[in-house]
Amino acid sequence: MTIDISAGTRRVVYTGSAGLGPYSFTFELLDDDDIAVYFNTTLLTKTTDYTVSISADGTGSVNIVTGGSVPSTPTASDDITLLGSRSIERTTDFVTAGDLRATSLNEEFDAQVIFSQQIDEKVDRSLKGNFSDPLNLDYTIPAVDDRKGRYLAFNSTTGAPEAGATTTDVNTLVDITDDIATLADIEDGTDATDAIQTVAGISGNVTTVAGISGNVTTVAGISANVTTVAGDEADIGTVASNISNVNTVAGISGNVTTVAGISSDVTAVAGDATDIGAVAGKATEIGRLGTADAVADLNTLGTADAVADMNTLAAVSSDITTVADNSSNVTTVAGISANVTTVAGISANVTTVAGNNANVTTVAGISSDVTTVAGISSDVTTVAGDSADIQTLADNIGTISSKANAGANSDITSLSGLTTALSVAQGGTGATTAAAAQANLEVDPAGTAVALAIALG
Repeated sequence: MTIDISAGTRRVVYTGSAGLGPYSFTFELLDDDDIAVYFNTTLLTKTTDYTVSISADGTGSVNIVTGGSVPSTPTASDDITLLGSRSIERTTDFVTAGDLRATSLNEEFDAQVIFSQQIDEKVDRSLKGNFSDPLNLDYTIPAVDDRKGRYLAFNSTTGAPEAGATTTDVNTLVDITDDIATLADIEDGTDATDAIQTVAGISGNVTTVAGISGNVTTVAGISANVTTVAGDEADIGTVASNISNVNTVAGISGNVTTVAGISSDVTAVAGDATDIGAVAGKATEIGRLGTADAVADLNTLGTADAVADMNTLAAVSSDITTVADNSSNVTTVAGISANVTTVAGISANVTTVAGNNANVTTVAGISSDVTTVAGISSDVTTVAGDSADIQTLADNIGTISSKANAGANSDITSLSGLTTALSVAQGGTGATTAAAAQANLEVDPAGTAVALAIALG
């Protein structure tokens, strides 16, 4: 169709306050495909997302369709953008000696104007130099690898485009904009302070701190601890006034580490504070234990054997108390320690005697007789040497009892086995031969024979 193409911008932006529309446009279209519609930044599809109405003069309006790229009716917070977007192409070709119709020429010229307007609209939205810039100024931006992650900057001398600061650096500055503003207020006098000038006056100290920035970072990482320490200012002052003691502790840091390793034991000791107080009351006694001899004795008591013995003694503590109550007797026993040692050497015999305590009691009742026997100990020893004979005698005591008794005996019929002759006083001859008997009896052998003959008749 033939229409006039008026001057103007081939773009219009609306808020979504009109809901589904219509949203009008005043730039002319030759076809309903010559317009692009955006919902916010989303390019919409004709028919699915919107419809186009074109008047006879080429202007018209757009209505939005929901359900596709537009999920719901647009609101005032949404943007609806209408943009001239005729495809830049030529579809008409005039041939030699062919028809040259006014309609075709007008449509072709209209399209060319539309193309120019579309390009002009895009150029208006592009970065461009001022008309007064030097003719030889190069507006070519840096190569892609040179401008990645950087902001566009302009050379301070030529004004030509160049790669600027990295986005990381700029973002870092953005993150501290409040701090920068604070510093600016301090410097320009907005805040009643002269802090920056004060810092400048201690620039040497600032340089020193910069040299230990790693340590500063470490301290920043424990800022909570620093705050805690600041809250203990009074305690820190106390420590400062006792710095000599602190230095002493530093000299025994190894011991402090050892104590730290037994913190649970230290806690246990703290729980025994009452007992420790009682021990403190025995400082004098403890002082005695601190002597070299006492320490040596304690070392002896500290051996495994001594500990075992003490455990044994603990089990008989009541007996020990009894002994303590009889200390005078213990002293007496100590005076005869040699005898005690002797008795200890015959402990088995003592045990045997203990098993015969009834007999011991009996013997105690005849102690005078025992004393008498002790007086003839040599005889007892002699008798002990004849113990075998005595045993034989004992074994035949019954037979002996049935034989000759003291005084006159009429039942002796013979004597045999005599090795010693009976004396004349005993009724014997005192000899073992006839001649000796005659001599002992003073008998004449001849006379005796005559007497015997006469006697025998």
